[in-house]
Amino acid sequence: MGGAELFYRVVDWGNAPREGSLPVSARYAQNYTFAPMPHETGHGGGPYQGGGGYLGGGVPYVGGGGGGMPSGGGQPYVGSGPVGPYGGAPYMGGGVPPPPTAPPSREELKLALPQTQRHHTPKITPKILTTKRYEPPPTRTKRASSSRGLYTKPIVALPPKPAPMDVGNVLGLQVDRVRKALDGEGKVRLTVYHQYTGQPANAGDSAITCTTTAVQSNYKYGYHIFGQQEAIFNDVNFQTDMILVARFYLRQRMKTENIPDDIAAEIPLLDEEKLIAWGVMPLVQVYGGFNRVHTGTHKLKMYYPPVPDAKHIPAMPHQYPKEWVRFGKATVRIHIFTGKPPGTLTPSTVASDIEDDVPEDAWIPCEREHSPSEPFTSGDGFDLYIDGARHLPDCVTVSRVAGRIFDKKYNKIGKDITSMVTLDSDIFNPVYNFRQEYRDLAIPPTATLLIKVYTIDRFNKRLTVVGFASLNIFVVSGTEKQPPADTGAVQISLNEGAHQLRLFHLSPDANKPLTNVTLKDTQKHVPCATVLVRLKRAPIGPNGKAMEADRVPEADWSRFGLMIPRPLYADGVYFSMECDPTRGEKQMFHTQIRRKLVRQRDVLSLIGDGREKKLRTDKNIVQWISAQLTRLLDVPPLDLDMNLVCRYQPHHGLRVAIDGAMNLPWTKFTHVTTCLNPPGSFYFGNDQAPYDRLVFSEDLDMNSNYKAPVWLDGWHWYPNRHFHRYLTLVIHLQEIGVTVHTDRYKYGLIDQAWTAIQIFTEKYAITDTFQLPLYLGAPSSETLNALARQPCKQVFTHSSIQAAENASVFVRIADARRHEEIPQPLINANTEYIPPHKLADYTKEVPSKSLSTLIPQGRESREFKVSLAAKFKNLVYKLASEEDDLR
Repeated sequence: MGGAELFYRVVDWGNAPREGSLPVSARYAQNYTFAPMPHETGHGGGPYQGGGGYLGGGVPYVGGGGGGMPSGGGQPYVGSGPVGPYGGAPYMGGGVPPPPTAPPSREELKLALPQTQRHHTPKITPKILTTKRYEPPPTRTKRASSSRGLYTKPIVALPPKPAPMDVGNVLGLQVDRVRKALDGEGKVRLTVYHQYTGQPANAGDSAITCTTTAVQSNYKYGYHIFGQQEAIFNDVNFQTDMILVARFYLRQRMKTENIPDDIAAEIPLLDEEKLIAWGVMPLVQVYGGFNRVHTGTHKLKMYYPPVPDAKHIPAMPHQYPKEWVRFGKATVRIHIFTGKPPGTLTPSTVASDIEDDVPEDAWIPCEREHSPSEPFTSGDGFDLYIDGARHLPDCVTVSRVAGRIFDKKYNKIGKDITSMVTLDSDIFNPVYNFRQEYRDLAIPPTATLLIKVYTIDRFNKRLTVVGFASLNIFVVSGTEKQPPADTGAVQISLNEGAHQLRLFHLSPDANKPLTNVTLKDTQKHVPCATVLVRLKRAPIGPNGKAMEADRVPEADWSRFGLMIPRPLYADGVYFSMECDPTRGEKQMFHTQIRRKLVRQRDVLSLIGDGREKKLRTDKNIVQWISAQLTRLLDVPPLDLDMNLVCRYQPHHGLRVAIDGAMNLPWTKFTHVTTCLNPPGSFYFGNDQAPYDRLVFSEDLDMNSNYKAPVWLDGWHWYPNRHFHRYLTLVIHLQEIGVTVHTDRYKYGLIDQAWTAIQIFTEKYAITDTFQLPLYLGAPSSETLNALARQPCKQVFTHSSIQAAENASVFVRIADARRHEEIPQPLINANTEYIPPHKLADYTKEVPSKSLSTLIPQGRESREFKVSLAAKFKNLVYKLASEEDDLR
């Protein structure tokens, strides 16, 4: 009949009224499939060569396995999928079944879901990333009677309808980021399908599909940041059956001598073998009885491949089959719009796995139930036990304890304390098993035990003091207070019991009387590190005097109470409330308990010079360790490097605070921006700017001076930041001028200066306050590239960057778990970046007027401050955009 065509639908009787109301038009021709011609109906071979006929156990719905052209041998409908109802493969490539010889059963009419096959994730070793080819395990066919069977709930895709809203014909897609996938180089491909036919939807004559550029997961931990890469499609005819499928492809780079980077980069990233996860969402959805395009920001859960045929994907998320296996906790965040592109999306700054709880037995709260009340007299004695230490810093190796009892004026009482370590104990939780007697001594009521822990630092191989701890020997009877004076009629009691004591970084201030709180009041504590100490009243012998161990056979020590075995920490007997962990310490406990157990005897090779290999007996090893840990008179031990306490964990991230500046070379208002480099995206042009946005200061103290402005913004958190050996914080200060023009104010950027500071030492985040010299101008991309390849100080020393004379900025940087350790800004600043011969000039402040005198007349201070911060942000981005246009 020439070119005549008949369009028809076969529908379920229950859907007939609704289907009958839909328009019939050739414009929907792409949603129909061609019926087979009469001569194409084979039964066990025939025209559909390569797999058998409909009833012959081969291909039931051509396109799954054999397929073929009507004349045989070809593959017009190629697909793949699970076994169909007659033992062959279902049709997944657009083919149609030949008519059966008899009406099919009701069960046969159900459209089967494709069997989901779970894939195994690539195996990652600590040194080399290796990629396994994804090979699904053997498929198991589930029977229809199973409660979780694949075929119990058929998916009925309804014919599409135009979206009955004036949404225009523009579709915009943005990809923001993929979270919690594997590390490597990744791409996202977005495709819009018609669920009714399984075919890609079109924008004009082209399919609606787009692919991002490849990005590395190399600066934000657990993230692939795409910087809101965007694609816009015109002439889109929105239909109610449209769904959006996101595919994530990953190439893991192997750093080996045998695979050069240029060859690895040639491996096609969009090869389906690189597909590791996918997600889906409806593009058009029903809201309150109306259809509308699903615009806005969406976070899609991701699943293991393969991706089912679009017509087999349920329209609503709550209908997704349980057999779809989640790809861990991976998600992809996208933004959909139908008109003007949206502005900047709010970056996701919430870190996961913060670990605010205390791991089991890391710290056990224990408080004394009753204060000591038994009087202690001059004839009594006591025993001091130093049982061990807990959660020492990462930099320790072998260790020992030394100390003394002092009165409040630092006069020594009794013998020196020197303990050695148990060779089979853990270097991070050493056991000392030290005991010392105190008998017949005139110990004053204010006596304080002061001990320090020595180690050989594993990084510099030098004798180092880990920290100091103190304990008052006596208390006022019936209380927990240390006696205030050595004279008077105050009754005292021994501070008896097991005590867990904090270690503090430096020795007590000798200008202040020594008490049990002198360290706490004057020094920082070493995070997590503690020592375990016991005071025990000496047993009384038959003569009414305190017994001494050297007058009793060793076999009877335990029976007479002269030797009380060390309790286990898990027993919860050590008074520990003085060591109540901070929030950051709780987080660090999670890292420290995962440290590998290293015995004292096994760490000798890290600190020795080869002679330790010749030590054959434990006695010789102990003597060698003792010699290494003995202080030389002419070589004082080093103080602990507080940066080397606990290794950096990316999911906790970093915190920075820009607190103030000094001796700026201008006379107007000043605001500051910060970013991390790499990536330093803002300074490499607009295409990269969305990857990692600038952080702007907002709270400028109008009572500070224009030569020495102060910002009150406090800490900014950078969560989920990868470790990078040369990661730097880039700090950029800009002068802002404000002029009055009749009825309005004009703002402008005038002068600028910048600096940078390195974030890591070894693999530890630096935690300290710094005064940094400023340099004129803005950071160039060449300088930022150099900072990403070599130490920060080296770049500034050997470059031609011009310093801003005596100008500096004060900054605090910290491992995000440790920012509480430096709460006060602008004090005790580290000046190691300032040339020593210029230090006096940098620390001498040039006087200047208050910023409040620069506020335009008639403007209220608070309102003007908010307006200034907003204008500054707009000016920075406007200027950057103009510079990109010039390029």
